[in-house]
This record gives sequence, C-alpha cells and structure tokens, in this order.
Amino acid sequence: MHMLAEIAPATTTIRSATSADIPRLVEMGGRFIELTIYRDRVAHRPDALRALATKLTTAGDEAAILVAEHGDTLIGMIGLVMFEHHISGELVAGEVCWWVEPEARGSAGVRLLKAAERWARDRHAVALQMIAPTEDVACIYQALGYTPVETTYQRNL
Repeated sequence: MHMLAEIAPATTTIRSATSADIPRLVEMGGRFIELTIYRDRVAHRPDALRALATKLTTAGDEAAILVAEHGDTLIGMIGLVMFEHHISGELVAGEVCWWVEPEARGSAGVRLLKAAERWARDRHAVALQMIAPTEDVACIYQALGYTPVETTYQRNL
C-alpha cells in the first residue's frame, strides 16, 4: 500500500499511461475491487486487469488510461473507451474505471475527470458517460454538471 501525505495539486501530474505503468494499474484495480461495492460483485482477477490495462494503453485514439502521478507513484487512474452510441450513432466516450487511492483523494480525482473530458473532446465525442456506483459519486458528478441518464442493475446468475 502506498501511504501518501497531503498532496498538493501542483505536485501531481496527469498523463497517459504507458506499458511500464501496467503493474501499478493492476495493483490499483485490485484495491478498487477490494475496497468498493464491487468486492462482492466482480471477481478480482489480476490477469484480466492486466489484459484490460494493456488493451486500453495500446488502443490509440479508441481508448486510453490517464493517470495521476505524484513524484514517481501513480495515485489514480481513469480508463476510457470511444464508441458509437448504439441508438444515435454519435461518438461517445465512456468510463471503464476511475480510481484515486483513498490516501490521495481530493483534487487529483477531479483533475483526472477534467483530463478525460479534454481527451474525449479532442476525439470529437459529443458526450462523456460516467458510472456512479454510489450516491456519493453521483453527487460529485452532479456538482460538476453531469446529468443522470440511466441506472444500471445487476443480478448474479
């Protein structure tokens, strides 16, 4: 676990992830599963996380992982994919994952989200779709001007 002191926004860099970041992305993905409501809903499979991180970091303009880096430590990530909306055919960016280490929460998460919006706009997306697994996350989105569109339900089979 990476224990981090109070992190000033100016000392955190947002950049595109590279293949060298994949081990840390897998580690953060594991923490995401273990520490959130997903722990009882999504299997923690490091091999699948590694494959996903590899796919998103090598997909060119179709997908990306943006990371927040403090010093030489990755403290957050946001994974994105571009797709044609299945009803309108418009180009949309969608969140795959968004995680900031609990010890580093604050402005890094919002900075990652703003960077994701720029990434999507630069690729001519008309919208960015984000996932709100809890009401707390939904409140963050609404405070930043996002509008709820759908609610997703899952039943294990």
